[in-house]
Amino acid sequence: MELSSKIKMKSMRKQKRAHHRLIRDMNIICCDKPMKNILICNAGLCTGLDKQTLEDIVSPIISNYEFIMPQGRSYCFIECQYVTDAIELYNKLHGRFKLICQNTVLYLTYIESVPDLYNQIRNSISPSGLKVIEDFINKEEEKSLLNIIDWTKPGSFSSDLKQRKVKHFGYEFQYHLNKVDPDLPIMSIPEECNFLQDLFKKHGCGTYDYDQLTINHYLPGQGIPPHIDTHSPFEDTILSLSLNSSCVMNFKKGDVKVNVFLPQRSLLVLSGEARYAWTHGISSKYSDLIETTNGVVKKMRGVRTSFTFRKVRRGPCFCMFAEYCDTKDSFSSFIDNKSAAELEQSYVHKVYNEISDHFSETRSKGWPNVIKFLNSLNDGALVVDVGCGNGKYLHTNENIFKIGCDRSSKLAEICRKRNFEVLLSDCLHLPYKDNSVDFAVSIAVIHHLSTRERRERAISEMVRILRPYGKCLIYVWAKDQNRNSKQSNYLKYNTHKKNEEEDDKCVLRRTDQNLLLPVHRNRTEFTHSDMLVPWKKRSGDNFLRYYHLFEEKELSELCSEIPLVSIKDTYYDQGNWCIILEKNM
Repeated sequence: MELSSKIKMKSMRKQKRAHHRLIRDMNIICCDKPMKNILICNAGLCTGLDKQTLEDIVSPIISNYEFIMPQGRSYCFIECQYVTDAIELYNKLHGRFKLICQNTVLYLTYIESVPDLYNQIRNSISPSGLKVIEDFINKEEEKSLLNIIDWTKPGSFSSDLKQRKVKHFGYEFQYHLNKVDPDLPIMSIPEECNFLQDLFKKHGCGTYDYDQLTINHYLPGQGIPPHIDTHSPFEDTILSLSLNSSCVMNFKKGDVKVNVFLPQRSLLVLSGEARYAWTHGISSKYSDLIETTNGVVKKMRGVRTSFTFRKVRRGPCFCMFAEYCDTKDSFSSFIDNKSAAELEQSYVHKVYNEISDHFSETRSKGWPNVIKFLNSLNDGALVVDVGCGNGKYLHTNENIFKIGCDRSSKLAEICRKRNFEVLLSDCLHLPYKDNSVDFAVSIAVIHHLSTRERRERAISEMVRILRPYGKCLIYVWAKDQNRNSKQSNYLKYNTHKKNEEEDDKCVLRRTDQNLLLPVHRNRTEFTHSDMLVPWKKRSGDNFLRYYHLFEEKELSELCSEIPLVSIKDTYYDQGNWCIILEKNM
């Protein structure tokens, strides 16, 4: 029987809209001529159509077919074995069959191809660092944990958020600040959870005892917005135990989306990239679509309680995902002046005294642009080399007077043996009078100071001793060792290029001041702005020196805050940021 003109017009509109959706969503083209692939334009998982209902509709008409039902779509696909089967199905359903449960007439169209959802699911890559351990605890253990809190009692929870109730133990997470106060502990984690710490270690879930617990209580239809847990408050691994109900958690990074099913009593482990760079959230729904061996099925949610365990971090985060990190390049905000001085004593001053001989042997040739600056000075000028090291610039230009100072007594001794005028001095407290010298240079010194305030103080000291219109030249190590697609000499001499991909994870070292700092791998790009850089003596002894690696414009911005000074020039020179300052009247 022919379709009425009214139904024909309506079906054409449905087919046209479906054509545009398919091109946009899956780059699939609709056809006027019969093909063996059919699209149901207006019914799919998103509208409530399930596989069994579709089976009951199609199986009386044809026998060989496959269903493809994409999640979150209001359409679905039928792949027939023969074009003749597709024609028969089209003629009997299109504009004629009504879904009683939805009071909807089905509209179909032919399509050139169907999406390979099986391969999309099979080949989808979960975020690196994500793991789900099913049946992590048994039913009795689950019941014991659920009895810890009676959510019906007023005051039994810490916060009643818009989409869930929350209870904190160990430390309270301050949602308005997105952090915890590590110096303000609260009620300890309940003893009923103690057995979990042993299970965590048994399954290799981190290397520490977790000291912060957040319990979330979700009713059906509730969820949590997509977010990345703030980096700095907690260590790398985060664990979340799902109790009483399952749910689907949505992960996203850029344009990549991954849905992860969390069964009841399963443990979600987030570390590395999954913890630091992927957002995760739970949609506010009453059911989830779950991929099974029998296809996609709808699973209703119950009341779900999650136990999320974290380890409180003291100090900044040193992850490899700086663009998502709240403490990117803010190490100095975590360290006071006393700790900074102790850090520099242990990882700068003490080290240079230990390696002075070997260091001096490797520092015989000056950098051309520094020599050029010194050779450009007027005859008879008085120059101070702040942090002169072994004195490699103190023999440049015999027509000027040069004085060196250094914090290392061993390097100062080397200078004295070479008949250079040197003295022991800290760059933060130069022993020279105000307005007493014509020029100053500080080459590869200020990057050893561990806070912004101390770096600014060192530059201010040089400005203080300059006479009016006197100039100083400063070199600091740049974090970026590639400039205009050209590697610095530091990278060019990398003898470990074949191993560059062998350790993406940064090694951390806890200092004597109880600060965690990443350890650099020599002759590679710097991954953080504050690092410990190894020095290996010929004897085989290893030492670590502290460095602050400067970003572009960071040195200029630092100098611009110093009074009575003008910036005359800035430039990049072989992996260093450089600046020439002039003192004003």
